[in-house]
Amino acid sequence: ISTGGYHNAMATPALDDLAAIWADICLLCDRHASKLLNGKVSLLPDLLMTGRHSADSDGHGNVGYVPMAITGYLEQAKLAAQRTFIPGTESAGAGQDDVATTAFFAWTKEATAGRCVDAAMAMLAMIASQALHVTERTPPPTLRSFVDQIRAIVPPVGADRVLGPELARLAEWFTEKVFEA
Repeated sequence: ISTGGYHNAMATPALDDLAAIWADICLLCDRHASKLLNGKVSLLPDLLMTGRHSADSDGHGNVGYVPMAITGYLEQAKLAAQRTFIPGTESAGAGQDDVATTAFFAWTKEATAGRCVDAAMAMLAMIASQALHVTERTPPPTLRSFVDQIRAIVPPVGADRVLGPELARLAEWFTEKVFEA
């Protein structure tokens, strides 16, 4: 749809598609995280807990609840990935004969979905770090620094603790790291 030649009509659908891709990646993060926590699938300890049974947790601080956070980011990304529509007509009497651009709306939605995928990937990275911890495996040399940085923000979980603030810092760090690259 032409907006009078002043704005790229292909930008909005491209940004909408990109937001949808971010939502799909959030879903993949959720699936991977859930499967890593399921001992029957991953062949790792259930909920990646060590030294105790998963039923021994009070339910407030083990990593088994992290996929719920990822699901929240997934749902936010899916909302942001909805098609961007042309705004209502301009009736201010300015005499314009074209339509308002949709690119700015689509850009904001894509940025929201992008922040959600950063957070979902951060949550998955934390769970992967925990998987390495409970199996006493060292990260490969190329990932060692990355895992160390994750663990500096969210240390491996041995006992229940409130993870929300740590995970929020990790999500922020992940977004900052993406922008540095």
